[in-house]
Amino acid sequence: MEKTIRRVMYDKSYTYTYRTGMSEGPILGNHMHIYYEFLQLIEGNALYNVEGTEYEISSGDLLITNPNEFHFITFPKKSVYHRQFLQIHSSFVSSMNPHILDTLNVRKFGTNNRIPAEIFNKYNLGDIFKGVEHYSANPTDDTDFMVSTYAAQLVVKLSEILKKEFLVNDTSSKNKHIKEIQNYIEQNFTRNLNIDDIAEHMFLNKSYISRLFKSETGLTISVYINMRRVMMAKNLLLAGENAMDIFYQCGFSDYTTFYRVFKKYTDMSPEQFKKKHSNI
Repeated sequence: MEKTIRRVMYDKSYTYTYRTGMSEGPILGNHMHIYYEFLQLIEGNALYNVEGTEYEISSGDLLITNPNEFHFITFPKKSVYHRQFLQIHSSFVSSMNPHILDTLNVRKFGTNNRIPAEIFNKYNLGDIFKGVEHYSANPTDDTDFMVSTYAAQLVVKLSEILKKEFLVNDTSSKNKHIKEIQNYIEQNFTRNLNIDDIAEHMFLNKSYISRLFKSETGLTISVYINMRRVMMAKNLLLAGENAMDIFYQCGFSDYTTFYRVFKKYTDMSPEQFKKKHSNI
């Protein structure tokens, strides 16, 4: 069972969380966020699956996921673990130098997600997390400012790492068919898209690609498409758009279907989601 030791949120810019627990199997099913997530496994061993690419991670490793990037963490055997993570929202990153944002976004989904412990230590990223942990554990009038500063430093340093190190040793392979399916979905999910279209595009049997995609990502193709659509809808709602105005551009043929799917994956209606986050 997971236990959240510490959690601090600054406006809509970032969230810092420190969690510990004992677990086996996945903690949370395949999911994605509307923010950048930087997770460090402080103690333990785990498998981290990002867009079908599986990374073996151990104490000290850092994992990067961008907005809309599917991922889940699995503990193959019952063991104690400690992890901490910063979740930094796009609005916060966008307020910095745009070149920094470009560096983070140029990384393709499911590639170079793992920063090995030796690189984490080489660039003193631990000092940043220690600073965040200190100010979240000992709040003062300066906590918001200091944690915001540390969050900015983390983004800058990770951009430097991606440029200089390029993580060429992190060569987890992904089936080329999975990549092609994901790329095709990414380019076409806003239209009336189904598995027959994908199979025809790839000149493959639809039963084969269905089994392959599920085995590699843990999701069916239809679920993957709908989650992409819901994530786009979330971003538009957060930008102030109205639910009735966005369902079609997100790939839904009618509002009833959009409402049903959105509620299925968020446990709230589009209107409830917009109201909840407008009050944060």
